[in-house]
Amino acid sequence: MSLKDKVAIITGAASGIGLAAARRFVAEGAKVVVADVQDASREVGEMTKQGGEALFVQADVSSEPQVDRLIERTVAAYGRLDVLVNCAGVELSKKITDTSEAEWDRLMSVNLKGVFLCSRAAIPVMQRNGGVIVNVASELGLVGGSEIAAYCASKGGVVQLTKAMAIDHAGDGIRVNCVCPGPVSTPLLEAIIRASSDPEEERRHIAEKTLLKRLGRPEEIANVILFLASEESSYLTGSVVAADGGWTAQ
Repeated sequence: MSLKDKVAIITGAASGIGLAAARRFVAEGAKVVVADVQDASREVGEMTKQGGEALFVQADVSSEPQVDRLIERTVAAYGRLDVLVNCAGVELSKKITDTSEAEWDRLMSVNLKGVFLCSRAAIPVMQRNGGVIVNVASELGLVGGSEIAAYCASKGGVVQLTKAMAIDHAGDGIRVNCVCPGPVSTPLLEAIIRASSDPEEERRHIAEKTLLKRLGRPEEIANVILFLASEESSYLTGSVVAADGGWTAQ
């Protein structure tokens, strides 16, 4: 198993890509701390029933005290931290002219500040034995999109933060990489599709933007996250992997 006995924190792991990654990590032998503002006790219970080792810690990644508590709980339970996956995120489908200051601040607090806070708290622990940080951005951190300006800005920030942290902490034995998923069938995207005036047409329109002409599955992105977290990617740091069905290749 590629992560046997490694200790990993995965934020935003109550559903979608984060949950798929948590399940995949547990299957690969990791001790996984599932972190989310939503209750993931049931999901963690399912993982442990199947013989895995997992712990749920409720945490809002935009809150410094809650992030610090998350790291403290992890170290108290397992004595170390080897992998941090920053997956927590929210979305807002609006033009910049329709975006309120409060909406902008919330998006940046979760999507970008959350990566900053979790990484800042995790790095001193990782400096003891080395480690890996995997940030989950978006294809919209690489290219623009219509009526999603604040989200694009936040995910573009994650891409650049990834590169800067990789430069600063290579000497600490910490690798930092980023995956940019394209449209993936998660509860977040499905809610946006359902809220459109013609959900079936919206789904088709989104899928048509990819070369593969379909939405991705959370498990497909979890496989990429696993690769970046494991020693299979030992020569990668500061890398940005587009797992987007070919969206950004066009």
